[in-house]
Amino acid sequence: MNYRHAFHAGNFGDVLKHVVLLELLDALHRKPNPVHLIDSHAGLGLYDLAADEAQRSGEYRFGIGAVLSDPAAAKLLPRYWDALKRLNPDLKAGGSGLRRYPGSPWLLQDSVRAGDRVSLCELHPQDAETLRQNIGRDPAVSVHHRDGFEALKALTPPTPRRGLALIDPAFEAKDEFDTLSKAVLLTHQRWATGQLAVWYPIKDQKSIDQWKSALARQIKVETLCLELTVRPAKDARQMNGSGLLVINPPWQFAETLKPMLEFLKTRMARESGAGARITTLVKAN
Repeated sequence: MNYRHAFHAGNFGDVLKHVVLLELLDALHRKPNPVHLIDSHAGLGLYDLAADEAQRSGEYRFGIGAVLSDPAAAKLLPRYWDALKRLNPDLKAGGSGLRRYPGSPWLLQDSVRAGDRVSLCELHPQDAETLRQNIGRDPAVSVHHRDGFEALKALTPPTPRRGLALIDPAFEAKDEFDTLSKAVLLTHQRWATGQLAVWYPIKDQKSIDQWKSALARQIKVETLCLELTVRPAKDARQMNGSGLLVINPPWQFAETLKPMLEFLKTRMARESGAGARITTLVKAN
């Protein structure tokens, strides 16, 4: 994959990632203790769906556009809807009024309470500068112009110790999955109590399952796998879906997410054979 995320903002991969991220943040914030939130590959943080990039690709129409076209979205995805509404005050049921789409940095900043910390990492120099402009001056948020995988080692374990790391690389390199596995295992070793949310694209399901199995053999704590495919994942030449591994998930997280994933599958399916599944990759000890 080789892309600038402005072309893909609000696509089906973003929607799954952000729905899951908001539920993780909600679970973390049920306790008053401060948290540290890390985004290893932050991007721009905020996207204009009327901009040339989004209009040329049109991917958001089959992602967030398809989801919000169902008026039930506000009820079935309340935290996601509320975040979109804060960013787009004119947003109406059915999706009219949607102009800006939040990247994960915006969602993390939006969740901040007193004592919370956010660390955003972006390697591309122009994107890092745009990210600073989009986030603004916020003493709770730090923007790091650095490689996200290297930053995970430098920033963990964080202060405070409670928290979450979103690991979401661009998958531009051929060995990205190997690099990702090493980063996930090192981060988990350094921050055993931290929650890790690891996003990945799905092209060929068989190769993805092999990667997950190899990774699971080295993880010792509960790990969930949440996947959504918009068509059968058999053609490795295209992105057919996406997934997240959630290490140290909140209690009953699978039960919370199941109806949401089913709704997203129904709205974003491109072909028959689309799927949504939540599996336990590693069982709790």
